Amino acid sequence: NNKTPMLGWVHNPFRVHSPSKAKLENRGSCMAAAAAPPPPQTHPVPQSPSPKFAALGRPGVIKKECYKDIVQTWPNEENSLPFVYHNAYNVTIFGFEKLHPFDSCKFSKVVNNLNAQGLLSYQTRDEKKQKHSPQMVEPLMAPHEALLDVHTPKYVDAVHSSNMKVVQVTELPPLLILPPPLLQRQVVNPMKFHAAGTMLAAALAIERGWSINLGGGMHHAYANDGMGWCMFDDVHLAIRRLRTATNGAVKKVLYIDLDVHQGNGVARDKLTFKDEDLIIVDVFNGGIFPKDEDAWPAINVSVPLRSGAGDAEYLKAVRQALEDATQWPQPDLVFYNAGTDVLEGDPLGRFNISAAGIQQRDQMVFEHALHTAKAPIVMTLSGGYAPKSSDVISASLSNLIRSFQLNAIPGSSSM
Repeated sequence: NNKTPMLGWVHNPFRVHSPSKAKLENRGSCMAAAAAPPPPQTHPVPQSPSPKFAALGRPGVIKKECYKDIVQTWPNEENSLPFVYHNAYNVTIFGFEKLHPFDSCKFSKVVNNLNAQGLLSYQTRDEKKQKHSPQMVEPLMAPHEALLDVHTPKYVDAVHSSNMKVVQVTELPPLLILPPPLLQRQVVNPMKFHAAGTMLAAALAIERGWSINLGGGMHHAYANDGMGWCMFDDVHLAIRRLRTATNGAVKKVLYIDLDVHQGNGVARDKLTFKDEDLIIVDVFNGGIFPKDEDAWPAINVSVPLRSGAGDAEYLKAVRQALEDATQWPQPDLVFYNAGTDVLEGDPLGRFNISAAGIQQRDQMVFEHALHTAKAPIVMTLSGGYAPKSSDVISASLSNLIRSFQLNAIPGSSSM
């Protein structure tokens, strides 16, 4: 039975819990004053060109050698924007992927949409400086050893050797008939690219003030298991590596999960690693998967809503949750999991949020990071199962890019 309250805000100041799962070793190493609440408002804060996110960047604190296993060459600010993407994010399994409601190729659709608008390259009024080709950052595939910083050897071995484990994670029984090498190449490897992308994006956010992984957000995976199309906890992988790569200069993280599903994997790993410096805000549909009571104590601001929630109720809930998060110390990083499965018509989400509502939501979170938390932000795309999900994501990202001048040439004046 689900004992989760269905309405209202539930504050769970983090306490140390003894997880039922086996305790993991801290495998850290490179592999080895409270913010003031925002004023009351009835709509998202209007866009403001200053201060820009670039001013929040801390380029000197990242030890770049800690990322040499997931990026070939550290990206130069002059020739790349902190959009992280690899075409390998997209999962194709000879049509089997269409048996799952998740559009496993939505990532390339988003990239194509943004590129068609010229938004993935630097833009200024000076045509002599204009750069038209996409300037994204491409991760390498996360190696086996990198995954072990969060996941147990038993679980990592299972997803690399057992078709049954991959089927359990993806919820696609027909995959059982595929040859294991093919399954690894077409399903497991893409998820390792997503994980690497999120790790890299978090580092770029600290360096540049913002970053968007055009994928990632596998918030149901945890140390010794995965579910709901989420194979690796890329959120914890990113946070743990970032803390090591900054010698602890980045410590406190505000994780905002607005995917329609409870982010149980991230919450479970917070308990497993006893991470008191990770503050979790989660607004979700309390009546659908995963209904994970074991994850509940880790969520600091929990807002379970009922199916059918529309724009007004949802945006009010998000706004209040962000305000409630200010009771904790100012974070060093805002980590935003921006699932679009809240969209009206989504077959799994059961919310009725419009495309405009999602755009307002995303801008609200970015405004919170910029003006209230005053911290860099990294964004992942996470879930979204409606056919038009990629178009909605593209429209919202387009708004963010234009509102916050994310693709302005470094050092240039406002566009």
